[in-house]
Amino acid sequence: MSQQHPRPLRKLAAAFGATALAAVGIAAAVGGPAHAANGVPRPDHVVIVIFENTSASSIIGNSQAPYFNQLANTGANFTNAHAVTHPSEPNYLDLFSGSNQGVTDDSCPHTFSTANEGAQLIAAGLTFTGYSEDLPSAGSTVCTSGNYARKHNPWVNFTNVPAADNQPFTAFPTDFTQLPTVSWVVPNLCDDMHDCSIPTGDTWLKNHLDAYVQWAKTHNSVLITTFDENDGSAGNQIATIFNGQPVKQGGYGEAINHFSVLRTIEDMYGLPYAGAASTATSITDAWNTGANTVTVTNPGNQSTTVNTAASLQIHASDSASGQTLTYTATGLPAGLSINASTGLISGTPTATGSSSVTVKATDTTNASGTATFTWAVTPAGTGGVTNGDFETGTLSGWTTTGTTSVVSSGAHSGSYAARIGGTAPTNGDSTAAQTFTAPTGTSTVSLWYNVTCPDTVTYDWATATLKDNTANTTTTVLAKTCVASSGWKQAGGTVVAGHSYTLTLTSHDDNYAGDPTYTAFDDVTVG
Repeated sequence: MSQQHPRPLRKLAAAFGATALAAVGIAAAVGGPAHAANGVPRPDHVVIVIFENTSASSIIGNSQAPYFNQLANTGANFTNAHAVTHPSEPNYLDLFSGSNQGVTDDSCPHTFSTANEGAQLIAAGLTFTGYSEDLPSAGSTVCTSGNYARKHNPWVNFTNVPAADNQPFTAFPTDFTQLPTVSWVVPNLCDDMHDCSIPTGDTWLKNHLDAYVQWAKTHNSVLITTFDENDGSAGNQIATIFNGQPVKQGGYGEAINHFSVLRTIEDMYGLPYAGAASTATSITDAWNTGANTVTVTNPGNQSTTVNTAASLQIHASDSASGQTLTYTATGLPAGLSINASTGLISGTPTATGSSSVTVKATDTTNASGTATFTWAVTPAGTGGVTNGDFETGTLSGWTTTGTTSVVSSGAHSGSYAARIGGTAPTNGDSTAAQTFTAPTGTSTVSLWYNVTCPDTVTYDWATATLKDNTANTTTTVLAKTCVASSGWKQAGGTVVAGHSYTLTLTSHDDNYAGDPTYTAFDDVTVG
């Protein structure tokens, strides 16, 4: 990437703008990260990167999104974040201007002159630039070009944002001190996961923005990672993550949306409110106060068996030496409790189900940190299969290939199901496999499946096989199946107690653009 320097007049305006802004800048220079009077920080730089059409449950806890989860575990992970609408373009406009500007589809072109984040920053003597991957040239107004789509570039529609602030991603600075006050980064249609897989987007994010993330940790700067909308499932829940020096690590459960994020950025720089941001609530609880910083290590999602003793040690650290930490927890399964002095969660869970647990560590100055994770309590007698109901919210216990995820809507029972394959075309087999030993007294393996296959079984299908590793034989639990929408159906086979088995769940897609195939699996049991 080449380096782009902010325009001198903008830098001069930023340096000699409003007296109050200058005073905040001086405070930042001599006393660490500056804070606005309204409970939010005043970062030197904010970068917003926005991805496409993926539900929160397909990102958080998904082993195929390791970098997204690294950001979530080391930053502020908003577990109740939602997009505003469908499809894509109105959400981009909502996040940029507090309104969809009357746009309810992905049409192009449009021209507006109303208030928006970019124009507000410029009017305040600050700077803004939007960087779009594969934009054919600076200031381009084309609707499409290769993998670039203007529907994902809201600033180009506004006459009060200069054309010079519409840049290709190749212009994103490698010297991060040269970044504008606020930047948007929009990957192309493949790298934003609109047309390509979750691993593709995850790798792109790490390769292109991890250097900025590491720099931001010590330079009073922030990365906001979010999504335009989910995959169409109920609730429109999306992953939204903040990282950087001003950010207080932890899980945050308040309901937020695109208007909340816009309002927060406007409050950071004392800007007027655009559109619906005027009635949104700013995010004020996810920031370091400049005092002690308490960090709770996220232990990851947990799965235990009902009426079986369980324990989990929570670990936390404090930026100040000599502090005593006090631990609390909300959402623990019935029968479990946390030791306030040691952070040890222990007890015997008495009921099945899945819950969101938030643990909090607080020091003697009242500084605190949190971590949020899922704790699933599974029924006794589920046999040798681990996480067969996927109520951990992850694919833990399963070995995966291709495109796989866990979805939080439409499960056969409980809150989660595994999705093998993707809503976008994939090439070949996607699988989840697990090796287990059939416990004493068991004789059957059972699973539920729901296949979405708009093609024919000649090209696309769902199937499941069971290999007896002890006898070296393989049986078909689910014959190749292709139905446009099968609904939940059960399949099964026989096992011999004491034998080792490998169960493989497969969804095959021929990568044809018009008919992606994927299959939900749930409630895999041995009994």
